Amino acid sequence: MTRFAALFLLSAGAAITMQAPAFAQTEIKITTFSGATNVVTWVAIEKGFFEKEGLKATAERTEGSKQQMADLMAGKYQFASSSFDNIVAYTEGEGDVKYPDYDVVAILGVHQGLTSVVSRPEITDYKQLKGKTAAVDSANSGYATVLFQIIKNKAHLVQGKDYQLAVVGGTRQRVEALESNTAQVGIVSAPNDEQLEAKGYHRLGDVSQELGAYQGSTFVVRRSYAKANPKVVEAFTRAIIAASDYVFANKAGTIEVMKHNLKKMTDAEAESTYKRLIGPGGLSKHAQISIKGVETVLKLRSIYGEKKGPAPDPKKYVDVSYYQKAMKK
Repeated sequence: MTRFAALFLLSAGAAITMQAPAFAQTEIKITTFSGATNVVTWVAIEKGFFEKEGLKATAERTEGSKQQMADLMAGKYQFASSSFDNIVAYTEGEGDVKYPDYDVVAILGVHQGLTSVVSRPEITDYKQLKGKTAAVDSANSGYATVLFQIIKNKAHLVQGKDYQLAVVGGTRQRVEALESNTAQVGIVSAPNDEQLEAKGYHRLGDVSQELGAYQGSTFVVRRSYAKANPKVVEAFTRAIIAASDYVFANKAGTIEVMKHNLKKMTDAEAESTYKRLIGPGGLSKHAQISIKGVETVLKLRSIYGEKKGPAPDPKKYVDVSYYQKAMKK
């Protein structure tokens, strides 16, 4: 090969390289509720774990489970962080809206019930809830069944007979209901529960302490989307597991991300919240779903859901195949 020919080939190769498009990332959108329990998602985005897996991810907050499920089913979002109880309710046709093609399934764990039962300043004991109103996301899903059981265990009060419901939406809406006295008690996520406590409200109980093993929120996806896009779901799974491990190992970095997303969070609240996130009943380690926690949710639904009787097989609502593939790699 002549020197000229070599230079020509080198120049042509450089031109092709310059003209070639940059590596294309797959865009995904995630819908979540508000609160510090979303820190794993935020870390996965801001610390580059999604990017490393070839994903360009954005996360948006929903107003409530009804809207979240509608958006997920409409394809506006590919993934969601949602209460596992929601998935069970909608799968069984007990959600606020009935979807004949509902195929949402949990693939990863978010947290194990990192929420509190919070009451207004004048309510200092569960027994004082008689004749009062409880704020819930939905009467048939969310953390409603959790609240019903805890109040029953603590004060022998029965929903519909001894106290009423105000269906208002997610944590932000439940906080507003408490502050406006529309409701006197509700399940509130961290750090909102601590912020209310600082204002004179009462944290009557912690969900994980009251019920033991409990699968709170999970990362979910439609089965139909996962079947059509298995590599995307596997990449999402690997990124979330890596972000989860980062949260447990890197306090400073995690607090930085929390404060970036929760503008009003103080240093003291960040320290306290982080301790709760990595403590008992906090975030799911390695983003793994707790089967015992799932069984607790199913037991509560067998009591308070429309369909009574023995709890169904967890496999009806959980698919761990993507998790298993991610962990092998």
